[in-house]
Amino acid sequence: MNKQEKSPDANEAPKKSDSQISLIDLAEEYYQAWLPALSIESTRFLGKRLSIAQAELAFLVRDNELLRASNKNLHDRVLHLELGYSQLCDAHDQNKKIHHEIGVRQKNHIQICDKNFTKIQDVLKRMGA
Repeated sequence: MNKQEKSPDANEAPKKSDSQISLIDLAEEYYQAWLPALSIESTRFLGKRLSIAQAELAFLVRDNELLRASNKNLHDRVLHLELGYSQLCDAHDQNKKIHHEIGVRQKNHIQICDKNFTKIQDVLKRMGA
């Protein structure tokens, strides 16, 4: 295999790690890295097409990684909200239980007070007041 037939490694081309690089610039970097191995015009044409496809793939991988990170962030936020909602529901249920218990105690207290007032009135009536 001579020097021109050897295909370069796909990871050779991009020298910049700048996230602002355009698709066309990245494709051109790939093409320029492969150009020494492309001797015939048809292989240059195919190399140009391949460099564009490779650049698109690199952009898709980068975008996929960004989306995964964003998705993880959203998933963590949803879990936090679910936990908070669960705690809020538990507190609401506890509040309803306490409110019901207060109502029952208040009802019992009123009944006891009514009985005591009736007894006091009976005692006062018997004493002649």
